[in-house]
Amino acid sequence: MTTSLTACAKEDRVVFHSFQYDLTTDSPGVDLLAFEYGDAKNEVGVRNEVKPGETTLGTRSSTAGKMPLADFLYVKWRDQATQKVYEDRVDLKSRLPSPKDMHATKVYFLIDENKLYVYLIPQQNAEGTLNRRPANKQPNGPGGYDYLDVKTLYPDNDPPKVRGGVK
Repeated sequence: MTTSLTACAKEDRVVFHSFQYDLTTDSPGVDLLAFEYGDAKNEVGVRNEVKPGETTLGTRSSTAGKMPLADFLYVKWRDQATQKVYEDRVDLKSRLPSPKDMHATKVYFLIDENKLYVYLIPQQNAEGTLNRRPANKQPNGPGGYDYLDVKTLYPDNDPPKVRGGVK
């Protein structure tokens, strides 16, 4: 009985959404070495790491579809100028909204000044219309999304700021 309840609980967290990054635009000077969105080892996430003989992953990626909401995001990168390697793991389980509120939403990460930032970019609001940023609210998140109401998932209590390039 416990196994079927666990399966149902996991199935409830499966929702159409996307996971994306674009280092060329948002994080120049960074080599991405590894990332994991969710537990890909158990086939419920997206994972990639540098293969032997290579020095970096691709500079951009976008995965969209019906997939489980991730409990965590792990990112490992190298600063090209200093060759210093950084890594960070973010608990997403407590930061992501309910599966219903995640439909057609983008989880997006970028690296700014060797710090990981994770954003939630809803394309639509609860009424199903474009999730425009209110005029009295400061733009936030990756460049090119300043017209949307973007939420910072990580780091906690980070003031709104547009980071990265223009898309």
